[in-house]
Amino acid sequence: MSGRLSGDRRGTSAIEFGVALPVLILLFTGAFQSSDAVSAYRKVTTTSRALADLTSQFTEVTDTDLVKILNASTQVMAPYSTDDATFTISQVETDMTGRTTVSWSAARNTAPLAVGSEVQIPTALAIRDTRALVAHVTYTYRPLFGSSYIGTIPMGDTIVMYPRASDGITKK
Repeated sequence: MSGRLSGDRRGTSAIEFGVALPVLILLFTGAFQSSDAVSAYRKVTTTSRALADLTSQFTEVTDTDLVKILNASTQVMAPYSTDDATFTISQVETDMTGRTTVSWSAARNTAPLAVGSEVQIPTALAIRDTRALVAHVTYTYRPLFGSSYIGTIPMGDTIVMYPRASDGITKK
């Protein structure tokens, strides 16, 4: 009986498939999650750019304008939920001493920056006696699979952009 079974190869493929299947599923799921996380990060980056770009086209803004700009920017995050995202747009001014402070700020899902508070921007962009826009977007990515093992992944992006139509944007 044992000689007959040792030469029988009919179940070999099923056993090999059973061993390989969990590994293949893990590889597929990992590749999918990695791709989705990269896509979410690209959305965060694109959203911060859109937020700064939309605001830079104004010469003056009201609170209503800023709410519309923030709402429009959230649409860029689709299909990712903006419940786990924060959006901040601020105009900063660098004085003649090189100190950069907030002129005005607006935000969604978080508090805006305090007017007059000091902020850090890259030294190359902190041009004395100028105003710039700083858009900051954060997002907490929750993987679709294995989130109990991986946890959440915090993402964020900040962009500094100068107003297009004037030296600064007046907030009314």
